[in-house]
Amino acid sequence: MRVLVTGASSGIGAATALALAERGDTVAIVARREDRLREVLERCQKSAPDSRMWVADLGALDQLQALATQIDDELGGVDVLINNAGIPKRRRARALTPDDVEGVMAMNYFSPVRLTLALLPRMIDRGHGHIVNVSSMGVHSAAFGVGAYSATKAALELFTESLYLELTGTGVRVQVFVPGSTLSEFSDDKPGNEPSMPRDPSQFSTPEEVAASLVAALDDERFIAYVGDREAGTSASKCADPNAFLSGAREQLRAFL
Repeated sequence: MRVLVTGASSGIGAATALALAERGDTVAIVARREDRLREVLERCQKSAPDSRMWVADLGALDQLQALATQIDDELGGVDVLINNAGIPKRRRARALTPDDVEGVMAMNYFSPVRLTLALLPRMIDRGHGHIVNVSSMGVHSAAFGVGAYSATKAALELFTESLYLELTGTGVRVQVFVPGSTLSEFSDDKPGNEPSMPRDPSQFSTPEEVAASLVAALDDERFIAYVGDREAGTSASKCADPNAFLSGAREQLRAFL
């Protein structure tokens, strides 16, 4: 298969690209940091020599149609699109600015939607394709301090749900993949973000573990896949009784309010 992975210069994206290449898929990787992306590409090409890279700022929304067309043309068609690229935003509501909200929405929602809409007609014309949108446990647990970020992922999930329903019979499959806390640069404290709350390191997955679950999910017919049973259980608990779940979470978080 020919798989396009965004945000592939580090973390989950890089690990996913490598896992796909190791199983024999040709990968197209996209990210902003050319040096880091080239390192990933060189490792991918050891197993999948036809793999290629494109250096691009996926937040430059007006350029994404041309980028998607170029990749699809030069790769000979994209069979699978994995929208993994995203940016964090850890800031409580009273400190958020309109620019904060709009910036994270552009990268985490509008960017994957535009890439999807750019590649979807060609997938439909070919009668096959697969779109995987990477979400977050911020949608499925307590979105404390990450309201703007979690909202982008919630929007992406509902957009993906509409595709799942509307593309019935086209040959194009659509999925949501939900990783949990992951030991990567994405989880590090960054400028413009509030410090993260103390968390148990044993509750974190490695990028390689997340990538293995994501790649396995490609052969799963279910709409939504979680990185593990713990994350799936948390989501099921919240869905079963969101009032009780959030009330309990608020009590646990009082020390941080």
